[in-house]
Amino acid sequence: MRYTKRFSSDLSLIQIRGVFYQAKFGKQVQCPRCNSRSITKTDSERWRCRKCWHFFGLRTSTFLARKRIPLRLWYELAYGFATSQPAYRLQKILKIEDYRTVYGGYNTIREALVQNSQKEFEKLKFTGTTEVDESYYGGKFKNLRKEIRWRFRRLGLAKRGRGAKFRKQPVFGIYQRNGKVYLELIPDAQKKILENIIRKRIEEGGEVFSDKHTGYKGLVGLGYTHQTVNHGKEEYTNGRIHINGMEGFWGLSKTNMQSYKGIRKKNWKKYLKEMEFRYNYRGLEYDDLTLKIIEVLCQEID
Repeated sequence: MRYTKRFSSDLSLIQIRGVFYQAKFGKQVQCPRCNSRSITKTDSERWRCRKCWHFFGLRTSTFLARKRIPLRLWYELAYGFATSQPAYRLQKILKIEDYRTVYGGYNTIREALVQNSQKEFEKLKFTGTTEVDESYYGGKFKNLRKEIRWRFRRLGLAKRGRGAKFRKQPVFGIYQRNGKVYLELIPDAQKKILENIIRKRIEEGGEVFSDKHTGYKGLVGLGYTHQTVNHGKEEYTNGRIHINGMEGFWGLSKTNMQSYKGIRKKNWKKYLKEMEFRYNYRGLEYDDLTLKIIEVLCQEID
């Protein structure tokens, strides 16, 4: 695949390969099947295990194998993604003929971020003080197509609140004070659904702040210290009791997602996990964030 311009850095191809090797294998290459370090190199990206005779490569069983893209271009895509470059703009910067190359690479990165989030939060439980809240993602009613607006009006789903869960995607979020955020798509903001997620993701006995939504009324009985603010009465903070961290994330993520000019329903999870990833690693410089994205790409696919 040919492209004519470098965007991210002046690293040589050997240095780029070193970055991917480090992300994939760490300090020393070992066989993924038997973990033997008795390895024979067959070419620039492939090895053979002397113990079990297993052939494997840098891309084997990773997200890198999903696209036939050179490592240099993967590095450019990771850097472009880290710096929030739109796919169409990065295509012009790198002078790549086919837009689908950049868009497909970005989509692969988002798929890798979904798996990375699942692994990261699989055994992790939030401790200390956490904020919980639910929100609805989707376009404004006035921006929908005319026939779709008419359909919602006929069903009585045009009003705010009443039709939001039908027109938009409900999302539940947990934010640890001065820490990370976790997002999960939910079918509805019902009490049973919210309590199941909270019990799974927050350590029992922790301090949980929320608004007055009825879905959080049973948290004290589940062993949590639960305190609320009443947004209905314009109470947004009461000393250290507030959910401003979670509310701030909702606003930031929705503003950033407006740049995509519409997202298909089947892709909601990918883009939400992108917002989650960007927020959780917001303290990294672009170069370090690029390396983190490469590490995610080099994970084995479940």
